[in-house]
Amino acid sequence: MKIAVSEAEKEELQKRRRACDDTRQQARLQAAWLATTGEYTHQQIAEAVGRARSTIQIWVNQFEAGGITALLARKKAPGRTSPLQSSAVQTALARGLRTGQWLTAPQLAAWLRKEHGIDRRAKSLYYWLGKSGGALKVPRPVHVKRDPAAAAEFQAHLYDKLGTLSLPGDRPIRIWVADESRYGLHSFTRRCWGLRGVRIVKPSQQKYQWGYVYGALEVVSGQTEFRLMPSVNLEFMRDFLVQLVANDALAEHVVIWDQAGFHQRPGDSSLPEHVHLLPLPPYSPELNPVEKLWDVIKDAVANRVFSGLGRLESALTEALRPFWTSAERTRQLVGDGWLHVQANAS
Repeated sequence: MKIAVSEAEKEELQKRRRACDDTRQQARLQAAWLATTGEYTHQQIAEAVGRARSTIQIWVNQFEAGGITALLARKKAPGRTSPLQSSAVQTALARGLRTGQWLTAPQLAAWLRKEHGIDRRAKSLYYWLGKSGGALKVPRPVHVKRDPAAAAEFQAHLYDKLGTLSLPGDRPIRIWVADESRYGLHSFTRRCWGLRGVRIVKPSQQKYQWGYVYGALEVVSGQTEFRLMPSVNLEFMRDFLVQLVANDALAEHVVIWDQAGFHQRPGDSSLPEHVHLLPLPPYSPELNPVEKLWDVIKDAVANRVFSGLGRLESALTEALRPFWTSAERTRQLVGDGWLHVQANAS
C-alpha cells in the first residue's frame, strides 16, 4: 500500500524523523515515511519499527486524516478518579497532618476505612501523604511534665526577666546559654549514607566509661567556652562558671540554663562574682541552643569505636573547634529569633 502525499510532505516526514530524539515519535514518523514509499506492506512496516500490525494501521489512518500533527498527537487515557482526590478527604488529610493525627500510614489507612469507607493499603498512602505536604520525620521527645505555657511565657518575656536582675549599668553584659552533655565509650549508631541494596555494617562496643563536656554560647557575640569534666556536680559547675567569667573579667555574665540538680540556683552563695543566673522552665530543652550543638557533636563521633576516653575526647575537641574559632558558626546555632533579639536589646 502507498499513502498519497506530496513530495514536500514526504521531505518533511524524512526531516522530522531524522531530527526527532523521542523514540516513540520516531517510530511513528518512520512508519508513516515507509508507508509513503509504497514498497512495504503493513506487516513489513510493523516488523521494521517493532510494533503490531494493528498499531501501524492506526498510525497510517491518523497520518492520512491530519498529517504529521495528527500522527504525533497522543491522547491520554482519562483513567479512574481516586476517592482520595475528593475535596473533603484532601481537607481532612491536610488538617490531620497539621495536628499530628496519624503517627503511621497504617493509622491513616484505618482512619480512611472508618471515616470515609475508603480501603487502601498503607504503602499506597505514601503518595497521598507527600502530595498533602507530609514528610516522615523523627519526632523530638518531649517530657510529659513540660508546660507549654511556661515555655511560651519565657520566650515572650526574656527581656523583662533580664531587667529584673538589677545588672550594673557601668559594665558590659554577656548573656550565655549553657548546658552539658555526657559522652562515653559505649558506641551508638546514627543514619549514614550508603548504596541502595548494600547493607551498612558499623563496629560497636559496650564499654561503660564516660565523661561530660560543658559548653556555653554567648548569645550576642558568638563566643564559646567548653570544658571536659569527669562528672557533673555543683563543684564542677562552679569551676566552669569561673572559667566563663575569666573570658571577660570586666563584664557581668548572665547564664541561662536548666534547673538540673547540679546547677546552682539564683542567690547561691557559691556563685562566682559577677555571675547572674536565669533558669529555664522545667523540661524545656528546645529553648536552649546548646542542645543543637550536642546533636552536631554526636554526629561527629557516631558509628565509631574508640579504644579509650583520650581518643574520644580528641575527636570531640576537633568537632568543637569550629565553634570556638568561628563566632559565625555559634551565631547560626543561636539564630536571629526571640533569644538573640531580646538579649541584644537588653
